[in-house]
Amino acid sequence: MSKNSPLAGRAALVTGAGRGIGRSIAVQLAGLGASVLCVSRTRRELDETVSLAGDAAKRCVMDISEADAAARMVDVMTADSGKIDILVHCAGVMQSGKIQDMAFDDFDRAFAINVRAPYALTQAALPHLIARRGQIVFVNSSIIKAANTAGRGVFAATQAALKALADSIRDEVNEVGVKVISVMPGTTATPRQEQLFATSGKEFHPEFLLQANDVAQVVCSALLLPGTAEPTDLFVRPMMKHPS
Repeated sequence: MSKNSPLAGRAALVTGAGRGIGRSIAVQLAGLGASVLCVSRTRRELDETVSLAGDAAKRCVMDISEADAAARMVDVMTADSGKIDILVHCAGVMQSGKIQDMAFDDFDRAFAINVRAPYALTQAALPHLIARRGQIVFVNSSIIKAANTAGRGVFAATQAALKALADSIRDEVNEVGVKVISVMPGTTATPRQEQLFATSGKEFHPEFLLQANDVAQVVCSALLLPGTAEPTDLFVRPMMKHPS
């Protein structure tokens, strides 16, 4: 990788890097010259990501909802590169179902993965990010401004909480030079979205949806802005309406 690559010398940690948007972000960051620690629960998927990203990427098989996961991810990252310049939160689950029917275990799991885990990891990584005047990206969802969230209420609640968390962190760390970016994609052609379409009985037409690479490009473009600019809330949606 050329020393003139835009992110040469930078180190990034990406959760949810096994597939979908997280994989695309990890691959694009590596292509821009960053060294990337790719985190996911599934080794097979991580192996595919690292193969696509090349020598700049390394795997970390981890369930981010485990009690000590945040400290362990930071330890792995700093043992390898000695720094954290970019932290991308992309892991998440989408719990669907009516509130009157949802089990508390599913509710707790949604908040553990979508809210508590990024909170804990941000807290653990902040000393390193502050030292490097780094950047934090929360890949959220456009559901936070949806008019109707019936059957998706718990997921919507986690994303609203994640947005509030990002906003609060931004207010706390901007003064020490750390940027905080929230990216809210619309419906994206990911393996998870395909599963949701199959469950609903609707026909899946990925060509009408955002692509994972589209979202990754938005994220990487935001990260490359000069130090005088901070994008805060980036909404991106599919250009065409899905026929279903």
